[in-house]
Amino acid sequence: MFPTFPRLHTERLVLRQIVPSDADDLFGIFSDAEIMHYWSCRPYTSVEQAHKLIESMELTADNGIGIHWAITLAGDDRLIGKCGYNEWRKVHRRGDVSYLLARDFWEQGIVSEALRAMLDYGFSSMNLHSVEAGVTPGNDASTRMLERLGFRLEGHLRESFWAEDRFVDSLIYSLLRQEWKSAHT
Repeated sequence: MFPTFPRLHTERLVLRQIVPSDADDLFGIFSDAEIMHYWSCRPYTSVEQAHKLIESMELTADNGIGIHWAITLAGDDRLIGKCGYNEWRKVHRRGDVSYLLARDFWEQGIVSEALRAMLDYGFSSMNLHSVEAGVTPGNDASTRMLERLGFRLEGHLRESFWAEDRFVDSLIYSLLRQEWKSAHT
């Protein structure tokens, strides 16, 4: 669907395609119990799970239903996190975002910077009208970041998704194109 995978650049970051050679770094993130505490699956136990995730993200992009980027520092191609549009509902011009970052890079504004680039791309190149983010209650760092970017809390869905062994709640945040454009012009 994406004739050329879009590389996004910020002051400190390069967002690029996630490739099979990123599996070890991706596994390092997805196997960290503290990082995965608010995620929808248990920590990974094998690098093979990371390889399967990469294949799944590649299919998502090939089918034009989502896109995921590796977060890297400018000048260093090593994956330190991932972000993307999990779901791109074209008919509704709506995207659903997610993001994860290696613990060594927390509290440096990296995810916020990556999301700004993603949002610019989504609203301009993907023609999105709105973007949604689901956050597990208690993930206060994530909710504060989304609110700083202009996202608004839309609701609290009780036991809205299955996380391998239990149902978990979701806080649903959204951002409209008009709100993003007004704040960034």
